[in-house]
Amino acid sequence: MDKQIKIGILIPKSQQYPSLDRDFIRGLKLSNLNVKLFVESIGIGADEKLIIDKIQKLNFQEDISIIIGFLGHCNTSDVYKYASNNNILLLVADLGATIPYQSAYNGIYINSLGLTESCYQVGKYFSDKKYKIATSTSFYDSGYGMLHALEYAFKGQNHFTAHYITPFNPRENEATHMDQTINTQQPSAVFAFYSGLYADENADFLKQNRLTQKYPFYVTPFFINDKILAEYKNNPHELYVVSTWMQHDTDATDFSSNYKEVYTESPSLFSILGYENGLILKHILLDAANLKTSSLIESIHRLNIDGPRGAIRFDEGTNRTLFNHYIYQLHLDSFNTISFKKIETLINDGDFIKAFASLTKPEHLGGWDNAYLCH
Repeated sequence: MDKQIKIGILIPKSQQYPSLDRDFIRGLKLSNLNVKLFVESIGIGADEKLIIDKIQKLNFQEDISIIIGFLGHCNTSDVYKYASNNNILLLVADLGATIPYQSAYNGIYINSLGLTESCYQVGKYFSDKKYKIATSTSFYDSGYGMLHALEYAFKGQNHFTAHYITPFNPRENEATHMDQTINTQQPSAVFAFYSGLYADENADFLKQNRLTQKYPFYVTPFFINDKILAEYKNNPHELYVVSTWMQHDTDATDFSSNYKEVYTESPSLFSILGYENGLILKHILLDAANLKTSSLIESIHRLNIDGPRGAIRFDEGTNRTLFNHYIYQLHLDSFNTISFKKIETLINDGDFIKAFASLTKPEHLGGWDNAYLCH
């Protein structure tokens, strides 16, 4: 396949994470794809009709049948049905903030950060250790599937001591309310998940009530921000992140060093999704007999390549990537530099996703727009 190939890109824009689109495209380009990119904006990624319109534009106007999309979680089945019915190969990146109640669609492949999977995996970890857990989150973040995933891991066992949710309009003494709710229950640990402006708001509350000095905190990656890291430097405490990958992992990777060399800054979680999707596409374009969607699908089912998060392959039953998850402990060295050290590997056998893929999707999924982080 010597001639330059045209690839469509569907990219959202996030007010809370303004570099999301840039980081994703940077990661994609780092995979050195010999293709011509046609980029279309899909707003915050919550409007399935807009996304389908953009697919139509790429397909009809530019004759593009291979599309990479960074999508949200709202009515994606409509998007997948359209692409599948029109013989389009759609390689999706998502954050996995909601539980995927859907079967595989022909020609649709999803590479996810797996936020709900992380919550399920750490839930099993808590259950095995018989931890009593208090949860802490925001009105916005609690609407997604992460708490449900944690609850599913406990399978009816009573491992919760309390659920604290910051209201949409926080009270003047909200930090005190958080402190009282969690202290009353005396949990073994706190599981906290926040994003964007709510993570920023939460960091202010924690600085006031100093709950992180009292209990081990296990968090999702978007909980971590500059305020949290600054407070950690001032007062180191037990803070753990559960994820498939983290910036500044002490296990250095070629991806991170190459990214920093090219862009003079560290990659983000959005960068790695772009890079992996680029690697996937690069491999199948080299491997496939031709550019027909059927040939590319045959190639993607043979896929098993190395990536920054481990082996990249798609589960046959769900057309989704499966990665192990890790518990990272924040580490502060003698130079006052923070890094993330893997202390536990949470093996992902895919059972969590398969359990829900075969179930009927609820009439209404949680979340305001189901376009996590793009609020």
